[in-house]
Amino acid sequence: MYTALVAVHVLAAAMWVGGTVSLVATAVPVLRRFPREQRADGMRWLGRRWRPLGWGALVVLVASGGWLAFGYWNASDPDVLFGSREGHLLLAKMALLVSLVASSAIHDFVLGPRLNVQVREGRPQTLRRPMQAVGWWSFAVTLTIPVLGVVVST
Repeated sequence: MYTALVAVHVLAAAMWVGGTVSLVATAVPVLRRFPREQRADGMRWLGRRWRPLGWGALVVLVASGGWLAFGYWNASDPDVLFGSREGHLLLAKMALLVSLVASSAIHDFVLGPRLNVQVREGRPQTLRRPMQAVGWWSFAVTLTIPVLGVVVST
């Protein structure tokens, strides 16, 4: 059971991280070259296609990671979570996960749709910088969390 759960967790992480890197490195730079109307439509289309895959992977990550963390914490001394290097790394990973979920939700469900409206209507894009800042934070955390996972497991 443990091995299957780790495999599911790693596959969900691959989906989230790989999809995020693909969007940041290829899709968004290409769409930025499109005319305003097409760019807004393309970003909206990408968001709608990616959202169920990305958020589905994130739900699987939270569920499988929570199960694995509970098993790790529960299987040994209760003080292991707060009194060991691995426990501290696990807590850091959990804190970053909360940050990732929050920043991704703000990016996908608040700033993204509002910026899309600004672009489509030809208004000044006042949300571009906040959207980029939140997006880059999410991207950095997306890359950091799996690294912490590897460090915890070694």
